[in-house]
Amino acid sequence: MQRTNQPRNQPRTSHNPIEQLSKSLNKMILIKIKKNRLFRGLLKSFDQHLNLFLQECVQIYEIENEKGELIEKTEELGEIIIRGDNVVFLEFGQ
Repeated sequence: MQRTNQPRNQPRTSHNPIEQLSKSLNKMILIKIKKNRLFRGLLKSFDQHLNLFLQECVQIYEIENEKGELIEKTEELGEIIIRGDNVVFLEFGQ
């Protein structure tokens, strides 16, 4: 019998990033790339290099208003490809 450190009543989750990306196909994901750029889009495809093809993509950024408060703004980009070596982190689709 194989031993695991996981509680018996909890479902097993995969720690394989490619498998997690596969589960996020056709779902909205959040991507942070180099230079603190943040994108949200519908993941349509990816490859083994983590190149990502997104639809309905928006870039999210913060600007400071006249009062010195940070306000979130978005810019609609449509379809884009993000090169995998620029990816800092991904938040998988739910």
